[in-house]
Amino acid sequence: MTDISLEELGSALIHAVDGLEQVGLAPPPDRHGQSIRAWVRSLNGIQKEGVTLSGLTGLAWRFASDEGAHLGGHDYAPNPLSYVGVGMAGSFMTELRALASAREIALEDPVLVVENFYFRDGSFPKGTMVSGALSPEVSLDCTSSANPAETQRLLLDAVAAAPVNGLVRDEKISLFTLTCNGQQVDPVEVAALSGDALPDPGDPIGALKQVARGDQTDPLAQKTMSEEDMAKRVADAPPRAPLVDGTKKLLHLRTTCRVRADGTYDCLREQFAQSSSSWSFIVDDTADPARSTAPDSGSYFAIGLAFCFMTQIGRYSHMAKLPLEAYRVVQDLHFTLGGASGGSGEGGTADPVETHVFVDADISTDAIRDVVRVAEKTCFLHALCRDRAKVKIRRDPISR
Repeated sequence: MTDISLEELGSALIHAVDGLEQVGLAPPPDRHGQSIRAWVRSLNGIQKEGVTLSGLTGLAWRFASDEGAHLGGHDYAPNPLSYVGVGMAGSFMTELRALASAREIALEDPVLVVENFYFRDGSFPKGTMVSGALSPEVSLDCTSSANPAETQRLLLDAVAAAPVNGLVRDEKISLFTLTCNGQQVDPVEVAALSGDALPDPGDPIGALKQVARGDQTDPLAQKTMSEEDMAKRVADAPPRAPLVDGTKKLLHLRTTCRVRADGTYDCLREQFAQSSSSWSFIVDDTADPARSTAPDSGSYFAIGLAFCFMTQIGRYSHMAKLPLEAYRVVQDLHFTLGGASGGSGEGGTADPVETHVFVDADISTDAIRDVVRVAEKTCFLHALCRDRAKVKIRRDPISR
Protein backbone atom coordinates (compact mmCIF):
# COMPACT_ATOMS: atom_id res chain seq x y z
CA MET A 1 0.00 0.00 0.00
CA THR A 2 1.34 3.42 -0.94
CA ASP A 3 0.88 5.83 1.95
CA ILE A 4 0.21 8.88 -0.20
CA SER A 5 -3.05 10.62 -1.07
CA LEU A 6 -4.47 11.77 -4.39
CA GLU A 7 -4.32 15.32 -3.06
CA GLU A 8 -0.58 14.95 -2.47
CA LEU A 9 -0.02 13.49 -5.93
CA GLY A 10 -1.74 16.53 -7.41
CA SER A 11 -2.31 14.95 -10.82
CA ALA A 12 -5.32 15.36 -13.09
CA LEU A 13 -7.93 12.77 -12.11
CA ILE A 14 -7.81 11.25 -15.60
CA HIS A 15 -4.92 11.65 -18.03
CA ALA A 16 -2.94 9.77 -20.65
CA VAL A 17 0.35 8.17 -19.57
CA ASP A 18 3.47 6.93 -21.30
CA GLY A 19 6.47 4.82 -20.37
CA LEU A 20 4.72 1.49 -19.77
CA GLU A 21 7.39 -0.54 -21.57
CA GLN A 22 10.12 0.86 -19.32
CA VAL A 23 8.33 -0.41 -16.19
CA GLY A 24 7.36 -3.77 -17.71
CA LEU A 25 3.64 -3.21 -18.34
CA ALA A 26 2.22 -4.81 -21.49
CA PRO A 27 -1.26 -5.27 -23.01
CA PRO A 28 -3.07 -8.61 -22.85
CA PRO A 29 -3.23 -10.85 -25.92
CA ASP A 30 -6.13 -10.22 -28.30
CA ARG A 31 -8.82 -12.89 -28.33
CA HIS A 32 -11.96 -11.33 -29.82
CA GLY A 33 -11.04 -7.89 -31.18
CA GLN A 34 -10.25 -5.80 -28.13
CA SER A 35 -8.59 -6.58 -24.83
CA ILE A 36 -7.95 -4.18 -21.95
CA ARG A 37 -5.58 -4.71 -19.03
CA ALA A 38 -5.90 -2.67 -15.84
CA TRP A 39 -3.32 -2.28 -13.07
CA VAL A 40 -4.59 -0.83 -9.78
CA ARG A 41 -2.79 0.11 -6.59
CA SER A 42 -4.14 1.26 -3.26
CA LEU A 43 -3.22 4.68 -1.89
CA ASN A 44 -3.93 6.28 1.47
CA GLY A 45 -7.23 5.24 3.04
CA ILE A 46 -9.83 4.21 0.49
CA GLN A 47 -8.23 6.07 -2.42
CA LYS A 48 -6.80 4.24 -5.43
CA GLU A 49 -5.22 4.90 -8.79
CA GLY A 50 -5.03 2.66 -11.79
CA VAL A 51 -3.88 2.46 -15.40
CA THR A 52 -5.60 0.84 -18.36
CA LEU A 53 -3.91 -0.25 -21.57
CA SER A 54 -5.98 -1.18 -24.60
CA GLY A 55 -4.50 -3.69 -27.00
CA LEU A 56 -6.79 -2.28 -29.71
CA THR A 57 -5.83 1.40 -29.45
CA GLY A 58 -2.43 1.06 -27.82
CA LEU A 59 -3.38 3.95 -25.51
CA ALA A 60 -2.84 3.99 -21.75
CA TRP A 61 -4.88 6.10 -19.31
CA ARG A 62 -4.42 6.78 -15.62
CA PHE A 63 -7.53 7.12 -13.43
CA ALA A 64 -8.07 8.13 -9.80
CA SER A 65 -10.78 6.84 -7.46
CA ASP A 66 -12.16 7.90 -4.09
CA GLU A 67 -15.37 7.56 -2.12
CA GLY A 68 -17.61 10.02 -0.32
CA ALA A 69 -17.76 10.73 3.39
CA HIS A 70 -20.34 7.96 3.90
CA LEU A 71 -17.59 5.42 3.13
CA GLY A 72 -14.79 7.27 4.88
CA GLY A 73 -13.38 8.88 1.74
CA HIS A 74 -12.50 12.47 0.89
CA ASP A 75 -14.72 12.72 -2.22
CA TYR A 76 -11.69 13.93 -4.16
CA ALA A 77 -12.25 11.68 -7.18
CA PRO A 78 -15.11 9.66 -8.74
CA ASN A 79 -16.15 6.39 -7.14
CA PRO A 80 -15.75 3.06 -9.00
CA LEU A 81 -19.43 2.76 -9.95
CA SER A 82 -19.14 6.06 -11.83
CA TYR A 83 -16.61 4.67 -14.27
CA VAL A 84 -18.66 1.60 -15.15
CA GLY A 85 -21.84 3.64 -15.71
CA VAL A 86 -19.93 5.98 -18.02
CA GLY A 87 -18.41 3.02 -19.88
CA MET A 88 -21.83 1.51 -20.46
CA ALA A 89 -23.43 4.78 -21.60
CA GLY A 90 -20.57 5.58 -23.96
CA SER A 91 -20.55 2.09 -25.45
CA PHE A 92 -24.30 2.18 -26.09
CA MET A 93 -24.08 5.66 -27.66
CA THR A 94 -21.28 4.58 -29.99
CA GLU A 95 -23.27 1.61 -31.28
CA LEU A 96 -26.42 3.73 -31.53
CA ARG A 97 -24.74 6.31 -33.76
CA ALA A 98 -23.02 3.70 -35.92
CA LEU A 99 -26.21 1.72 -36.37
CA ALA A 100 -28.24 4.85 -37.17
CA SER A 101 -25.71 5.75 -39.86
CA ALA A 102 -25.86 2.24 -41.35
CA ARG A 103 -29.67 2.36 -41.44
CA GLU A 104 -29.70 5.95 -42.76
CA ILE A 105 -31.62 7.20 -39.74
CA ALA A 106 -30.91 10.78 -38.73
CA LEU A 107 -30.71 11.41 -34.99
CA GLU A 108 -30.74 15.01 -33.83
CA ASP A 109 -29.27 15.78 -30.40
CA PRO A 110 -29.48 12.21 -29.00
CA VAL A 111 -29.49 11.98 -25.22
CA LEU A 112 -28.96 8.43 -23.95
CA VAL A 113 -29.58 7.60 -20.30
CA VAL A 114 -28.40 4.49 -18.44
CA GLU A 115 -29.78 3.74 -14.99
CA ASN A 116 -27.88 1.19 -12.90
CA PHE A 117 -29.37 -0.47 -9.84
CA TYR A 118 -27.35 -2.45 -7.30
CA PHE A 119 -28.18 -3.83 -3.87
CA ARG A 120 -26.37 -5.14 -0.83
CA ASP A 121 -27.53 -7.41 1.96
CA GLY A 122 -25.96 -8.91 5.06
CA SER A 123 -23.11 -7.80 7.33
CA PHE A 124 -19.80 -6.60 5.94
CA PRO A 125 -17.84 -6.94 9.24
CA LYS A 126 -19.11 -10.50 9.68
CA GLY A 127 -18.22 -11.41 6.10
CA THR A 128 -21.82 -12.31 5.21
CA MET A 129 -22.61 -9.36 2.93
CA VAL A 130 -23.60 -10.11 -0.65
CA SER A 131 -23.98 -7.52 -3.39
CA GLY A 132 -26.15 -7.90 -6.46
CA ALA A 133 -27.12 -6.11 -9.65
CA LEU A 134 -30.59 -5.54 -11.06
CA SER A 135 -31.28 -5.02 -14.76
CA PRO A 136 -29.96 -1.66 -16.01
CA GLU A 137 -32.47 0.52 -17.84
CA VAL A 138 -31.66 2.51 -20.99
CA SER A 139 -33.70 5.25 -22.63
CA LEU A 140 -33.22 7.61 -25.56
CA ASP A 141 -34.51 11.13 -26.11
CA CYS A 142 -33.95 12.64 -29.56
CA THR A 143 -35.53 13.86 -32.76
CA SER A 144 -35.36 11.05 -35.31
CA SER A 145 -36.12 10.72 -39.01
CA ALA A 146 -37.54 7.26 -38.21
CA ASN A 147 -40.88 6.57 -36.57
CA PRO A 148 -40.99 5.82 -32.82
CA ALA A 149 -41.09 2.05 -33.30
CA GLU A 150 -38.06 2.11 -35.61
CA THR A 151 -36.15 4.37 -33.21
CA GLN A 152 -36.95 2.06 -30.32
CA ARG A 153 -35.71 -0.92 -32.34
CA LEU A 154 -32.57 1.04 -33.16
CA LEU A 155 -31.84 1.53 -29.45
CA LEU A 156 -32.56 -2.13 -28.66
CA ASP A 157 -30.19 -3.33 -31.39
CA ALA A 158 -27.51 -0.82 -30.36
CA VAL A 159 -27.49 -2.13 -26.80
CA ALA A 160 -27.22 -5.69 -28.10
CA ALA A 161 -24.29 -4.71 -30.33
CA ALA A 162 -22.30 -3.05 -27.52
CA PRO A 163 -19.22 -4.99 -26.35
CA VAL A 164 -19.94 -4.35 -22.65
CA ASN A 165 -23.35 -5.93 -23.08
CA GLY A 166 -21.54 -9.23 -23.45
CA LEU A 167 -20.55 -9.04 -19.78
CA VAL A 168 -23.90 -7.77 -18.51
CA ARG A 169 -26.31 -9.89 -20.53
CA ASP A 170 -25.17 -13.38 -19.53
CA GLU A 171 -23.98 -15.00 -16.32
CA LYS A 172 -20.22 -14.53 -16.36
CA ILE A 173 -18.46 -15.90 -13.28
CA SER A 174 -15.22 -13.98 -12.74
CA LEU A 175 -11.95 -15.93 -12.60
CA PHE A 176 -9.05 -15.29 -10.23
CA THR A 177 -5.49 -16.11 -9.37
CA LEU A 178 -4.09 -15.33 -5.94
CA THR A 179 -0.48 -14.66 -5.07
CA CYS A 180 0.37 -14.36 -1.36
CA ASN A 181 3.75 -12.99 -0.35
CA GLY A 182 5.20 -13.87 -3.73
CA GLN A 183 3.82 -17.43 -3.89
CA GLN A 184 0.86 -18.41 -6.06
CA VAL A 185 -1.82 -20.36 -4.17
CA ASP A 186 -5.18 -21.83 -5.11
CA PRO A 187 -7.79 -19.12 -4.33
CA VAL A 188 -10.28 -21.90 -3.31
CA GLU A 189 -13.09 -19.52 -2.25
CA VAL A 190 -13.63 -18.07 -5.76
CA ALA A 191 -13.52 -19.49 -9.28
CA ALA A 192 -9.90 -20.13 -10.22
CA LEU A 193 -8.31 -19.06 -13.47
CA SER A 194 -6.34 -21.97 -14.85
CA GLY A 195 -2.63 -21.64 -15.40
CA ASP A 196 -0.03 -19.38 -13.88
CA ALA A 197 -0.70 -15.95 -12.46
CA LEU A 198 0.66 -12.98 -14.35
CA PRO A 199 3.95 -11.63 -13.01
CA ASP A 200 3.55 -9.35 -10.02
CA PRO A 201 3.89 -5.80 -11.41
CA GLY A 202 4.96 -4.41 -8.05
CA ASP A 203 4.18 -0.70 -7.82
CA PRO A 204 5.06 0.83 -11.22
CA ILE A 205 2.22 3.32 -11.66
CA GLY A 206 3.96 6.23 -9.97
CA ALA A 207 6.81 6.03 -12.49
CA LEU A 208 4.58 6.62 -15.52
CA LYS A 209 4.72 9.96 -17.30
CA GLN A 210 1.68 12.14 -17.94
CA VAL A 211 1.30 13.06 -21.62
CA ALA A 212 -1.06 15.38 -23.49
CA ARG A 213 -3.56 14.06 -26.03
CA GLY A 214 -4.60 16.44 -28.81
CA ASP A 215 -5.89 19.89 -27.92
CA GLN A 216 -8.31 18.77 -25.18
CA THR A 217 -8.30 21.47 -22.49
CA ASP A 218 -11.41 20.53 -20.50
CA PRO A 219 -10.85 18.26 -17.47
CA LEU A 220 -11.71 14.67 -18.35
CA ALA A 221 -13.51 14.37 -14.99
CA GLN A 222 -14.92 17.13 -12.83
CA LYS A 223 -17.34 17.33 -9.92
CA THR A 224 -20.64 19.02 -10.69
CA MET A 225 -22.49 18.67 -7.37
CA SER A 226 -21.34 17.92 -3.82
CA GLU A 227 -22.45 14.89 -1.84
CA GLU A 228 -24.36 17.13 0.57
CA ASP A 229 -26.22 19.01 -2.18
CA MET A 230 -27.08 15.75 -3.93
CA ALA A 231 -28.54 14.35 -0.71
CA LYS A 232 -30.78 17.43 -0.40
CA ARG A 233 -31.90 17.13 -4.00
CA VAL A 234 -32.83 13.47 -3.56
CA ALA A 235 -34.71 14.22 -0.35
CA ASP A 236 -36.78 16.87 -2.16
CA ALA A 237 -37.49 14.79 -5.27
CA PRO A 238 -36.54 11.09 -5.04
CA PRO A 239 -36.34 9.48 -8.51
CA ARG A 240 -38.23 6.39 -9.53
CA ALA A 241 -36.39 3.18 -8.67
CA PRO A 242 -37.15 -0.53 -8.18
CA LEU A 243 -38.19 -1.76 -4.76
CA VAL A 244 -35.94 -4.28 -3.02
CA ASP A 245 -37.27 -6.65 -0.41
CA GLY A 246 -36.23 -7.55 3.12
CA THR A 247 -33.05 -5.98 4.45
CA LYS A 248 -31.57 -5.20 1.05
CA LYS A 249 -30.31 -1.67 0.45
CA LEU A 250 -30.49 -0.14 -3.01
CA LEU A 251 -27.87 1.86 -4.90
CA HIS A 252 -29.19 3.86 -7.85
CA LEU A 253 -27.01 5.62 -10.42
CA ARG A 254 -27.94 7.51 -13.57
CA THR A 255 -25.57 8.34 -16.43
CA THR A 256 -26.71 10.83 -19.07
CA CYS A 257 -24.68 10.78 -22.30
CA ARG A 258 -24.67 13.60 -24.85
CA VAL A 259 -22.60 14.12 -28.01
CA ARG A 260 -20.23 17.09 -27.90
CA ALA A 261 -19.46 19.31 -30.89
CA ASP A 262 -16.15 17.49 -31.49
CA GLY A 263 -17.80 14.04 -31.52
CA THR A 264 -16.70 13.07 -28.02
CA TYR A 265 -19.28 12.40 -25.33
CA ASP A 266 -20.20 14.30 -22.20
CA CYS A 267 -21.40 11.83 -19.55
CA LEU A 268 -23.00 13.12 -16.37
CA ARG A 269 -23.12 10.55 -13.56
CA GLU A 270 -25.57 11.12 -10.71
CA GLN A 271 -26.00 8.81 -7.72
CA PHE A 272 -29.29 8.95 -5.86
CA ALA A 273 -29.05 6.13 -3.34
CA GLN A 274 -26.70 6.03 -1.50
CA SER A 275 -26.44 9.74 -2.34
CA SER A 276 -23.04 10.71 -3.69
CA SER A 277 -21.48 13.69 -5.44
CA SER A 278 -22.14 14.08 -9.18
CA TRP A 279 -19.40 14.00 -11.80
CA SER A 280 -19.10 14.70 -15.51
CA PHE A 281 -16.71 12.82 -17.82
CA ILE A 282 -15.47 13.03 -21.40
CA VAL A 283 -15.44 9.82 -23.46
CA ASP A 284 -13.78 9.40 -26.84
CA ASP A 285 -14.66 6.33 -28.92
CA THR A 286 -13.08 7.58 -32.13
CA ALA A 287 -11.98 4.84 -34.50
CA ASP A 288 -8.65 6.63 -34.99
CA PRO A 289 -6.47 6.34 -31.83
CA ALA A 290 -4.16 9.06 -33.14
CA ARG A 291 -7.00 11.56 -32.74
CA SER A 292 -8.20 10.33 -29.34
CA THR A 293 -8.31 12.97 -26.59
CA ALA A 294 -10.04 10.99 -23.80
CA PRO A 295 -10.43 7.38 -22.65
CA ASP A 296 -12.67 5.05 -24.63
CA SER A 297 -15.78 3.41 -23.21
CA GLY A 298 -14.08 0.06 -22.66
CA SER A 299 -11.29 1.61 -20.59
CA TYR A 300 -13.81 3.40 -18.37
CA PHE A 301 -15.68 0.14 -17.81
CA ALA A 302 -12.50 -1.81 -17.08
CA ILE A 303 -11.06 0.58 -14.53
CA GLY A 304 -14.36 0.90 -12.67
CA LEU A 305 -14.62 -2.85 -12.24
CA ALA A 306 -11.05 -3.13 -10.94
CA PHE A 307 -11.50 -0.15 -8.59
CA CYS A 308 -14.68 -1.61 -7.07
CA PHE A 309 -13.03 -4.95 -6.33
CA MET A 310 -10.04 -3.19 -4.75
CA THR A 311 -12.41 -1.14 -2.59
CA GLN A 312 -13.98 -4.29 -1.18
CA ILE A 313 -10.56 -5.80 -0.39
CA GLY A 314 -9.64 -2.71 1.59
CA ARG A 315 -12.95 -2.33 3.40
CA TYR A 316 -13.24 -5.95 4.52
CA SER A 317 -9.62 -6.38 5.58
CA HIS A 318 -9.94 -3.19 7.66
CA MET A 319 -13.22 -4.24 9.31
CA ALA A 320 -11.98 -7.79 9.95
CA LYS A 321 -8.72 -6.39 11.40
CA LEU A 322 -6.62 -8.29 8.88
CA PRO A 323 -3.54 -6.10 8.29
CA LEU A 324 -2.45 -6.05 4.66
CA GLU A 325 0.94 -4.52 3.98
CA ALA A 326 0.11 -4.07 0.31
CA TYR A 327 -2.39 -5.32 -2.25
CA ARG A 328 -2.84 -4.73 -5.96
CA VAL A 329 -4.63 -6.30 -8.91
CA VAL A 330 -4.05 -6.88 -12.58
CA GLN A 331 -7.31 -7.36 -14.47
CA ASP A 332 -7.95 -8.44 -18.05
CA LEU A 333 -11.12 -7.87 -20.07
CA HIS A 334 -11.63 -9.50 -23.47
CA PHE A 335 -14.42 -8.07 -25.66
CA THR A 336 -15.51 -8.32 -29.26
CA LEU A 337 -15.60 -5.16 -31.32
CA GLY A 338 -18.93 -3.36 -31.41
CA GLY A 339 -21.39 -5.11 -33.68
CA ALA A 340 -22.24 -1.82 -35.43
CA SER A 341 -19.08 0.27 -34.94
CA GLY A 342 -16.88 -2.73 -35.76
CA GLY A 343 -18.97 -3.75 -38.76
CA SER A 344 -19.63 -7.37 -37.78
CA GLY A 345 -23.38 -7.04 -37.41
CA GLU A 346 -23.20 -9.39 -34.42
CA GLY A 347 -24.11 -8.89 -30.79
CA GLY A 348 -21.35 -7.88 -28.40
CA THR A 349 -19.76 -10.68 -26.39
CA ALA A 350 -17.05 -10.95 -23.76
CA ASP A 351 -15.12 -13.50 -21.74
CA PRO A 352 -15.45 -13.67 -17.95
CA VAL A 353 -13.36 -11.08 -16.11
CA GLU A 354 -9.88 -12.35 -15.21
CA THR A 355 -8.31 -10.86 -12.08
CA HIS A 356 -4.87 -11.52 -10.64
CA VAL A 357 -4.67 -10.57 -6.96
CA PHE A 358 -1.35 -9.88 -5.22
CA VAL A 359 -1.25 -9.54 -1.43
CA ASP A 360 1.63 -8.95 0.95
CA ALA A 361 0.59 -9.66 4.52
CA ASP A 362 1.70 -11.44 7.68
CA ILE A 363 -1.54 -13.40 8.02
CA SER A 364 -2.54 -16.92 7.09
CA THR A 365 -3.21 -17.99 3.52
CA ASP A 366 -6.75 -18.98 4.53
CA ALA A 367 -7.37 -15.46 5.85
CA ILE A 368 -6.19 -13.94 2.58
CA ARG A 369 -8.41 -16.34 0.65
CA ASP A 370 -11.34 -15.18 2.78
CA VAL A 371 -10.58 -11.54 1.94
CA VAL A 372 -10.77 -12.37 -1.77
CA ARG A 373 -14.00 -14.33 -1.25
CA VAL A 374 -15.72 -11.45 0.52
CA ALA A 375 -14.38 -8.90 -1.98
CA GLU A 376 -15.84 -10.86 -4.90
CA LYS A 377 -19.20 -11.36 -3.16
CA THR A 378 -19.50 -7.69 -2.18
CA CYS A 379 -18.22 -6.12 -5.40
CA PHE A 380 -21.23 -4.57 -7.14
CA LEU A 381 -19.53 -4.75 -10.51
CA HIS A 382 -18.49 -8.38 -10.34
CA ALA A 383 -22.17 -8.90 -9.44
CA LEU A 384 -23.16 -6.99 -12.58
CA CYS A 385 -21.23 -9.61 -14.56
CA ARG A 386 -22.26 -12.54 -12.36
CA ASP A 387 -26.00 -11.84 -12.20
CA ARG A 388 -28.33 -12.16 -15.17
CA ALA A 389 -28.95 -8.41 -15.39
CA LYS A 390 -30.27 -8.13 -18.94
CA VAL A 391 -30.56 -4.50 -20.02
CA LYS A 392 -34.11 -3.18 -20.27
CA ILE A 393 -35.18 -0.55 -22.79
CA ARG A 394 -37.43 2.16 -21.38
CA ARG A 395 -40.06 3.65 -23.65
CA ASP A 396 -40.39 6.81 -21.55
CA PRO A 397 -37.15 8.82 -21.89
CA ILE A 398 -35.73 10.57 -18.86
CA SER A 399 -36.54 14.27 -19.02
CA ARG A 400 -33.68 16.47 -20.19
